[in-house]
Amino acid sequence: MFETPTIVLREKLLGVFGIGPETADSILLYAGGHAVFVVDAYTKRILMRHGWINEKAKYEEIRWLFERQFPGDERRFNDFHALIVNAGKNWCLKQEPQCDKCPLGRYLEEGR
Repeated sequence: MFETPTIVLREKLLGVFGIGPETADSILLYAGGHAVFVVDAYTKRILMRHGWINEKAKYEEIRWLFERQFPGDERRFNDFHALIVNAGKNWCLKQEPQCDKCPLGRYLEEGR
């Protein structure tokens, strides 16, 4: 299954009832080793707070921000996503963000 070209396999996964873009991309990246970036709530929250996207940004737009910068770099996508999840869980909280303690906090004004 994972030898199928990414674009073809992604469409097949999205065609399965209950699988949306985040789940399809997680399967592709983590189980299949395909070079796709997984966008989750942490990703959107961090990018919004840094002024890189607005709240209306769609999943595919956000995914493309990463994929166009690092095409075909599965390991980097995996690492980026892990770092984003870590920042989201520990500092960029939905309620009461800890920007002053966050390693990305110094970039807040720069991104805006």
